[in-house]
Amino acid sequence: MTGPVPHYLCGRWHTPADSGTTRRHAVHGHEVFRVTTTAIDAAPAFGYARSVGIPALRGTDFAERARRTNRLARHLAGHREEFVRLLAHLGSSPTDAAQDIDSGLATMRHCAAALTRRLTDAGATADGLLLAGDGVDPPSGVRGSATRSVLDRPPGVAVQISGFSLPATTMLGAFAHAFLAGTPVIVRPSHRTAQVAAHLVRRITECDGIPDGALQFVSGPTCLADHLSAHDLLSFTGTSATARRLRGRIATLAAAPHENYATDALDCAVLGADAAPGTAAFALFVDRLVAAMTAHAGQTRAAVRRAFVPAQLLDAVADAAAAALDEIRPGDPYTTGADMGPLIDSPHRHRVLAGVARLRGVTRTIRGTPGRIAAMADERRFGAFMPPVLLAAADPGRREVHEVEAFGPVATLVPYRSSADIRDALALGGRDLHGWVVTDDRATARDLVRGLIPTHSRVEIVDPRDPGAGRSAADDTEHLRPFHRHLSTTNVRASPGHLAAVTDRWEPGAARAHGPTHPLRRYLSDLRAGDAVTVGPRTVTRADIDRFAELTGDHYYLHTDEATATRHPLYRGIVAHGYLVLSLAAGMFVPPEPGPVLANRALENLRFLAPVRPDDALTVTLTARRITARPGARHGEVRWHVEVVNQDARPVADFDLITLTADRPADAGDKDVTHARHHHSRPL
Repeated sequence: MTGPVPHYLCGRWHTPADSGTTRRHAVHGHEVFRVTTTAIDAAPAFGYARSVGIPALRGTDFAERARRTNRLARHLAGHREEFVRLLAHLGSSPTDAAQDIDSGLATMRHCAAALTRRLTDAGATADGLLLAGDGVDPPSGVRGSATRSVLDRPPGVAVQISGFSLPATTMLGAFAHAFLAGTPVIVRPSHRTAQVAAHLVRRITECDGIPDGALQFVSGPTCLADHLSAHDLLSFTGTSATARRLRGRIATLAAAPHENYATDALDCAVLGADAAPGTAAFALFVDRLVAAMTAHAGQTRAAVRRAFVPAQLLDAVADAAAAALDEIRPGDPYTTGADMGPLIDSPHRHRVLAGVARLRGVTRTIRGTPGRIAAMADERRFGAFMPPVLLAAADPGRREVHEVEAFGPVATLVPYRSSADIRDALALGGRDLHGWVVTDDRATARDLVRGLIPTHSRVEIVDPRDPGAGRSAADDTEHLRPFHRHLSTTNVRASPGHLAAVTDRWEPGAARAHGPTHPLRRYLSDLRAGDAVTVGPRTVTRADIDRFAELTGDHYYLHTDEATATRHPLYRGIVAHGYLVLSLAAGMFVPPEPGPVLANRALENLRFLAPVRPDDALTVTLTARRITARPGARHGEVRWHVEVVNQDARPVADFDLITLTADRPADAGDKDVTHARHHHSRPL
């Protein structure tokens, strides 16, 4: 291309005035693109994000942004091969490039799906605010109050400054998390990956559903930190040294933004003591270690830097890994026989070599001697090629092993004798790490994971009998953790009635609405939180208990043997089955005719609060707690609160019932439903 990579600011592309500096192909050395060296005034970009981006995103709720994120992921997937070809100039193999773009697309899809599930489980207010969890019991002495956490996006901008590692994954993940939260984002990538980022931005902005101001892109060395406010979020991915400089700049601001730094990460792998040479666990560990060292030439934060192995197995692991590394052939990854591409450029190679030199002072070299590195450099006219370097530490307590990250195909074997050795060694390094453990023994897995927990945010246990289980199976909490960084959380404490008004859901203790029509006979759009029905009383007889025991086969003595039940330390006599109480409750509040309730989805939060004895009279109150429509569908979910009390108004059981309920058909008139269109079922 001619001229430097343009900026995308204030809704249009801007070509820098200078000719820029040349970025060359990592393998062949020809010019690929140019990147500007002149900083621009970023104030208009922040103004545009605040005046255009924020209002546009405010016009959508969390559910709508999740749908648009899925649509965007499908749009970008249609251009997947473009990105794979574009990533080749970084020295990425076709496999590494595909993994980068696929990982970014997967992050977008998984985060959107996790948020959709979160909206279903925790709910949202009618105007789109996200709610967290269920109500919190009031502290001792506080009467008639309840608490709910309400999440929303502060009126700020997200800034993503990133290094060159996994450019597609990093940028797509950063944009997806900000977009889902409703925050406009300004991206500044590494100058080494500016062309890739620019092409991603171009494809994103041409997709329907991405409003103006939601995404902007700076290709050059502009300092964005100076324009941040207390409501903004700064996310940084790169080296610790750059992070320290950035923190220093932030410290000069009058109001510091929220900050999130992802810097050097000395992730680890652990081999269990049961994994002797010749076992499947041993072979699997060596294979994964070598793959982790060589994928993306070791230039990712997820690469293994430390491999903890039992002291008695260190030599065996070293020999096996060395033999496997001898088979790795660095070279042009688009030619036959090459297994690993080069580092991204010569300056980065100098950084990797500096890190290796520091590590060599406290380790011995298994593979990747200085002579071999020099010989490989001489073999190539261009390209920062470097063979894999495997080191072994004699003393696991040397700080260099746990502090120095040579950001390339470099790993250190670290001996251990117990999980306490691992825990103590890891304490010398950082936190929030990822790691994996290979063992065939469950007791060993438990012991080793205990050693990793204090310093790791994610641990994968690899079972040699099922090595694929759990791989890349992050849960919703992990997918949504970056998303939550964009949100503010407000704990609202109020009376149940006021809290119900704020959250658009009925809270225990709030007023109920007992109307002429049974709530289970109302269509979804006709229901309101707090709609309720109270039925009863219904007397429980000894004959009921006996018949339930015969029907279910549950002849537990508390329900059938009067003499033995009398000696029970709590109940002192016959009591009804808990599930009999539930069945009687359902029989009381469920109308027999067909209606809009299509199916039961779940019964949650069940509590048995007091025993039910023969001749007790039960009364049941069913209350619509939360109504969740499904966009595009003619049905949704209703969470009902069910409370069962005895003749003394003492609660004996309560639970939440979740039903799938039909919405009103276009030709439906009266709210009193005679049948559900197409299909129906009777709950419980």
